[in-house]
Amino acid sequence: MFIPDIRIKESVMRIKRWEKIGVLLLALVWVAGCGQSHEPGFLGSGTLEATEVVISAQTGGTVTDLSREEGQKAAAGDLLAVIDVEKLELQRKRLAAGLAEVAANRTAADAAVAQAEDTLANVETQYRRIKELHDRGSATQKQLDDITTQLAVAKNQVAGARAQLPMLDAKKAQIEAELALADRQIADGRVTSPINGTVVEKYMEAGETAMPGSRIYKLADLGRFWVHIYVAAEDLGNITIGQKVEVRADAVDTPFSGTIAWTSPEAEFTPKNVQTRKARSELVYAVKVILDTGADVLKIGMPVEVYAQP
Repeated sequence: MFIPDIRIKESVMRIKRWEKIGVLLLALVWVAGCGQSHEPGFLGSGTLEATEVVISAQTGGTVTDLSREEGQKAAAGDLLAVIDVEKLELQRKRLAAGLAEVAANRTAADAAVAQAEDTLANVETQYRRIKELHDRGSATQKQLDDITTQLAVAKNQVAGARAQLPMLDAKKAQIEAELALADRQIADGRVTSPINGTVVEKYMEAGETAMPGSRIYKLADLGRFWVHIYVAAEDLGNITIGQKVEVRADAVDTPFSGTIAWTSPEAEFTPKNVQTRKARSELVYAVKVILDTGADVLKIGMPVEVYAQP
């Protein structure tokens, strides 16, 4: 009658023993998972970055031509897009005509000033002569009054003629500024590439209307990649500017050579989207690694790992 009880107790003990073993195995797996899973020399991980430039329209008009598609390359200075600037060219012609008119008016105003000044000089001569005669009693008061009036009129004519000059000069300056703006806007109708790069996004098609600020292309310099990694303070002593490193990407079999170009002078909290080598470190230092060469297989945003070279 007691044998079954003994067997039951033994079974319960075996079950508890296996439960303990299972818990222990799970704990070991968890500890192993929390440990360092990277190869020796691991410095940090991040995503590839490159210089990206958004090319926007600086003037408004219909886009008449686009010379690149996504994936195609462009050299600095290459013509990428043409915007119709016919209205601006007509406006420039009107401004040029207005400027010529102002120049003609300025010439006429200069002549009017010269004539008024000559008249004033003659009247002043007559005034001095009549004033002298009047003082000697050889000229009447009416003669003196008349020449005095003529002198005042001549002075007013000179002042009026001279007053036209700054107004004409101001109008000339205004038209010249408008002309310069029109020339700039006309030149902006030819959109060129500011860098050597590859078209990664195309925002417009020929026939669409561009407004100032409208995006046309996004170019990226895919010949120069870099990655920011984050290193714990205790590991920063193993990193030096100019140090050669190895950059590995899961999607590419061959590693790439890189150079440490910059380290942050100040610590910061670990970015949420970055896993550092030592997860327990709350403060890390940003490190910039520039790849020595680019490659078509590399893409912006590709995750990579950085290792110290042996």
